[in-house]
Amino acid sequence: MKSIDVILPLLGLLYVISPIDLLPEVAVPVIGVLDDLAILSLAIPKLIREVDKFLLWEAEQKYNSGNTKIIDAEIVK
Repeated sequence: MKSIDVILPLLGLLYVISPIDLLPEVAVPVIGVLDDLAILSLAIPKLIREVDKFLLWEAEQKYNSGNTKIIDAEIVK
């Protein structure tokens, strides 16, 4: 996992919640909000992908630890 894959989405979220913007909402009302939406549209999918990767890794660790036993089962209708 690259650390940049985690850092960029977090920086995007920090940009959105920070009071300092490149295009302030007070000066340019509509476009000021659009830059925040653009950053969110880039940051959220990347963050979701990283969370999915972590959950997959966590599940692999759980099943590879040897503490979990998997038994064969049959579906009965």
